[in-house]
Amino acid sequence: MDISNQSATMQENERTVKPFKNLEELYKRISSLASWQGVVNLRKSTDYVYSADETQIENKKKISKTSVPKTIVCHDLMGGYLEDRFIDGSNNHNSYHFYHWHIIDTFIYFSHHFVTIPPFGWINAAHEHGVKILGTLITENTEGKENWDEILKTRDNIVKFADALVFLAQFYKFDGWLLNVENEIHQDDVGKLTFFVRYLTDTIHKRVENSEIIWYDSVTESGKLSWQNELNEKNNCFFERCDGIFLNYTWSDSGLIKSAIKAEKQNRLHDVYVGLDVWGRGCPGGGGFNSAHALKRIRRQGLSVAIFAPAWTFEYFGPQTFPRIENIFWAQLKEFLYIHVPVFRNERFITTLCRGAGDKYFEYGMQIRFEDPKTHTVVERNNSFYNLAMQKHQTISACSHLKFISSHMPLPLKMNEKSDPIPQEWRFETAHEVIKTLGNKLTIEDKPESYAGLNCQQFSYDVSYEGGGCLKLMTKNTKSFYRLFYVHIELSRDIQVRVYYRNSDMTNHTHDSEKRLVLLLGNESGVTSFLPRQTLEHGLGWHLSIFQTNMKIVEEIGLAVTHTGDCYIGKIVVEEMRRPMR
Repeated sequence: MDISNQSATMQENERTVKPFKNLEELYKRISSLASWQGVVNLRKSTDYVYSADETQIENKKKISKTSVPKTIVCHDLMGGYLEDRFIDGSNNHNSYHFYHWHIIDTFIYFSHHFVTIPPFGWINAAHEHGVKILGTLITENTEGKENWDEILKTRDNIVKFADALVFLAQFYKFDGWLLNVENEIHQDDVGKLTFFVRYLTDTIHKRVENSEIIWYDSVTESGKLSWQNELNEKNNCFFERCDGIFLNYTWSDSGLIKSAIKAEKQNRLHDVYVGLDVWGRGCPGGGGFNSAHALKRIRRQGLSVAIFAPAWTFEYFGPQTFPRIENIFWAQLKEFLYIHVPVFRNERFITTLCRGAGDKYFEYGMQIRFEDPKTHTVVERNNSFYNLAMQKHQTISACSHLKFISSHMPLPLKMNEKSDPIPQEWRFETAHEVIKTLGNKLTIEDKPESYAGLNCQQFSYDVSYEGGGCLKLMTKNTKSFYRLFYVHIELSRDIQVRVYYRNSDMTNHTHDSEKRLVLLLGNESGVTSFLPRQTLEHGLGWHLSIFQTNMKIVEEIGLAVTHTGDCYIGKIVVEEMRRPMR
């Protein structure tokens, strides 16, 4: 991607994705949609998963995917269609980006527009990591009721509308819809609405492989807008006609128990997604850094979860603290989540570890340079970028050191019944830092010698081999290793791995033979370590180590560093061993 002319391209062409605001606009625009080139198909995953809380355990267990509950992330950020609306990307690198794909099953792009299409970048990032992505149909208030009055007027209208939604998913290559009907429906029309749900579900299954239709817990069998917060007879008529139900957030344990019993009778326990609102808003535990409280109670009943608005970490505290806070937030949830494994069969696995955003853009370890058109001199400038379609595979982010070991969460005090609660300081402590919040004001205090003797991995936005960042391995104990990826790679010839890396001494461009990497590859036969067959200077302090193996199937990838200090991993390529020249 040439990002040097990105701003001009956006200003001149403004290739953007837009929602449909009403029924009339949908039917008017649907015959003249602009296609998107380069949409990635949904990558397949294995039929097994791993517990996300066991990434440091040597003998990890494969778990049947069908035996564990699922996880939805429903993305809601300031109305949607921000910098992510630009198909060719944006220069605003301080924008929200999600990179925990390995621990979720489905991603929903949500907004309060009538028909919400997931943006191009989100589709590609999700699909490359093997995650389904859904758009949102939402109707609200009087306008929403009027839309449904028109849709449900005749059977032909119902079929026309459902076919339009299926066509949009086919055309833009996403995987289905969240149906969020938040207005009353005439009681006489409820049967027509359930027909719509069934017809849409059956039709999209025929035309879009692995598609999903999820119903939000809102309207009941009587047509009333009445959130049930559980699966019961009032909303089961919708649940039994689609792929799952997204329960409202203000649930109780007794309601979850009843939901589980009812779902199990239909052999569909994992199709009930219990809402977890990260903003709190009546959700047990209050959301935020205490979101694990609700998730633990949900998993106790064996139910799936729909995590709503986890971009709270970005929106509430701001972009400055986002990368660090994002990892701390998700570290609390991992105990209850599962890692799915993407499949690469007869294709190379390549990652630069770029997250699709950066304040600089690098190629081959060099920040890109441009010629000033006025002076015709070569100048270097920051070229920040934001383009989720450029996101590459991320590590499984072992972060057990970020889990809270204590917390203090006082109840908010009220001055009187009409006033807002007075914010109280919340305090969370990990083994290495103390996090304090007072409203949206946040401080992080590192403990003295907090990481002494501990190996850690972080993402660095400051250094990159290709894109806008890379993986930083901080080694203090050379006897341990970093497990980076769970992945199923199956090739027809023996596997070769190329690793591009750079040591912490950026000024020393000569390779120290004592400072090298060890590759670890695992499969059913166990984990095997490999020393590099060859290590080459690659310019600007970067090195290329080439590892040759006798393996054709790889299920995990790890690295060990033979020296203490920081090491930057810029690119990893797993491919077939090249045949010798004749």
